[in-house]
Amino acid sequence: MLSPSAPRGPGARRFDTLLRFAAVGAITTMLDIVLFTGLVAANAPPAPANLVSYSCGIVVSYVLNRSWTFEVGHSPVQALKFGASTLTGLLISTVLVTALATLMPPTIAKVLSVPVVFAWNYLTARLWVFRV
Repeated sequence: MLSPSAPRGPGARRFDTLLRFAAVGAITTMLDIVLFTGLVAANAPPAPANLVSYSCGIVVSYVLNRSWTFEVGHSPVQALKFGASTLTGLLISTVLVTALATLMPPTIAKVLSVPVVFAWNYLTARLWVFRV
């Protein structure tokens, strides 16, 4: 059995990074879904509700992913890259939620959009924003 301080290969580090990204994603997704559900319950249309709810997690996601998931320092270029990738994720989410909400309840549409947006956000964060 490996000790906690034993050297680990790149595959193990990538898996740890994926797990941390998933944990941060779970926190921000719960915030997103709770806010979205509340806004829709207050009669907000799905697209604006999604814009507001998704946007609320962007800063939390950046701070946690930068400092804990990828363990890198802050840079303005990195913040701009994160903003661009996350706003693209927001666009993907909004298009999916708006389209799916014509076929099913908006909250279910929101939940179904999560895996697609998660994959986009993780890959762009790992391969472009934080490059680990």
